[in-house]
Amino acid sequence: MHLVVKVPRGSELEVSAVGAPVKVTGVTGSMEVSTVNGDVSLLGSRGRLEVTTVGGSVELRPDDIDNTEVSTVSGNVKLKLPRDAGARVEFSSVGGRFNGGGGSMGSIERRYGDGEHPVEISTVNGSLDLQSDSAMN
Repeated sequence: MHLVVKVPRGSELEVSAVGAPVKVTGVTGSMEVSTVNGDVSLLGSRGRLEVTTVGGSVELRPDDIDNTEVSTVSGNVKLKLPRDAGARVEFSSVGGRFNGGGGSMGSIERRYGDGEHPVEISTVNGSLDLQSDSAMN
């Protein structure tokens, strides 16, 4: 099954799916997305993001960063921060890796730019691949 829904760019979205991927492109309002056995891809966002997956990977490529929460079980997270992003990234994991480093249980915090917006990512058996052109502080 393939479903396409078109909404105005500034819309706020709440999407849940089981056994299906969710891909959102160009929506700038806040979004809450949850899946079971489905990947999530959010591209071009500008608002608050809350993503929860069980058995699905997450890809985030926002145009502008806002407060972000991601939680996965058995799913990896790819985050591409926008240029000059002000983000405080907290990654906590059980059995996951940060940018290919050693797997462990614990947490890592990194600040990018002014660190204005919290980005909280937690995984169980999932890794975080974070890319940024912003200076890390």
